[in-house]
Order: sequence, then structure tokens, then C-alpha cells
Amino acid sequence: MRSTLILSLLLIYFSNLITAQSFVIQYDYSKRVKKDSTRIVSQNTFLNIEENYSTFFSEAPYLADSIIASDKKLGNKINFKALPADLLGCYIQKKLSSKEVIYYSDEFDEHEYKYNEEPKFTWKITKESKEILGHKVYLASTTYGGRNYIAYFTTEIPVQDGPYKFFGLPGLILEIFDEKKDHHFLAIGISKEKKISIDDRISKRKYIETSKSKFNEMRKSHIEAPMKRVFELMNSTQIYEKKDANGNIVDMRKLLNETQKKMIEEYKQENRIEL
Repeated sequence: MRSTLILSLLLIYFSNLITAQSFVIQYDYSKRVKKDSTRIVSQNTFLNIEENYSTFFSEAPYLADSIIASDKKLGNKINFKALPADLLGCYIQKKLSSKEVIYYSDEFDEHEYKYNEEPKFTWKITKESKEILGHKVYLASTTYGGRNYIAYFTTEIPVQDGPYKFFGLPGLILEIFDEKKDHHFLAIGISKEKKISIDDRISKRKYIETSKSKFNEMRKSHIEAPMKRVFELMNSTQIYEKKDANGNIVDMRKLLNETQKKMIEEYKQENRIEL
């Protein structure tokens, strides 16, 4: 009860300061590659906070665009397999005044989707504290997407925002991770200068509007049959055999079935941030 009262008072105190702030926070995002794996991978992510909204994204799409543009300029063949993989698979914009989150998918080949969400974070604030980047941060906890999270926020930067979809604390979230540390965001730099932006990439792409529940259904269908569209195209052309580089006949149905089985197994082990 006391922690709820403190949170409410702090939110009221800082509410008038939010729109005047403009920051760029760089987070190291680390995640466990597979559910039962010990291998951890990491990537730079950025939270660009403007006056009225914020955008959270991985550096991977920006780097990939730069590499592709450079290869085209030099006349080099683009090696798509060598491009950096996006650990997030999405871009996220927040309208903090309306507590609205806009999720832009970046994980499908043929179509990309977007949906609006108003997540309800119930935060429990404690007196436990430490320092991150020279700022005193306080421990808070919440649950979201089937996971329990620990967060550290600072009231020294009065912005009610954080990485991924997280927001609503009386200050900026500088660190947040789930209890198993499958997913971990840690601020490693704060600047007033925007280093990179994903706004152009979002504005130029055509996203299909949907709801979160329908998006999750589409993702589930894709995981169960990731090669469905390829099979449909093959059946429409009725071309089931091709010659390989050595002139040998390849059964395309068999090859695609084997590929799909491997993809399904990989999806089963995927360590998604939302369960």
C-alpha cells in the first residue's frame, strides 16, 4: 500500500517534466539463444526519446541498411546471410501521454504487421538501490508477457520510459531483466544527441494493421508451417523437380519438407521475450 502511494505521488510530480525531455539511451541487450541453452548473445539497442513519443530498436536493421547501400554503391553482390541478425525482431514506439505502445514486426519475409497495445504494468517499488552510469537507481518489480521482471530506475532522469515495452516508473529504467535472465537490458550510455534513427525505415514500410491477439495467431501459424507460402507457390507452378549445380535432379517437395522440419524444431527452442 505504501509503495503504491509513493509511486502515485512520484508519477504526479514528474508528469509535467516528461514532455520537455529528449534523450538517447543505449542499452546492451543480451538474451539466451535457446530455452535450455547456456549461450548468451548480445546487441546494441537504442531508446530515442522525443518530446511526445519514444522509439526502441536494435542497431541491426540500421547496420544492415548501411551495408546494403555500400554494396550497391560499390557494385558488390549482397550477401544477405552475412547481414547482422536482429535479436529483437521488432520496432517499438510509445506514446507515454496515452500509455500506448505500437509494435512493428520485423520477423516475416512477405508481410509485416503492426498492432497497438496498452500494457498494464503493476510496479512494486523497494528501497533497495545501487548505481548505474553514475545515477542512483531503485529496484522495482513487475510481470509481463509470462515473465517476472526486476528493474532499476532513476528519478534523476524524470522520464517514465524504458527499453522494449516497459514504462510507468517515476524515472528512467536503466536496467531490467527477467528472473531467469533470459532477457537483460542494461543502459551503457546516455546522450542528448541522436546517433541513429529507425523512423525512416518505419515510415517507408507498409505495415498491415492488426490486433495483438491476431498477430500472435499468425505467428503461431507461421511457426507450425513456416514454408506454407513456398509450398503454395510450388504447387501453383507444378514444378516439383529441379537440377542442382551438378546436373542432378532434386525433389523439391522432399527438400522443402526437410527444411520445414528443421525450422519447426528451431522455433520450438526459440527463447522469445513474451511467452
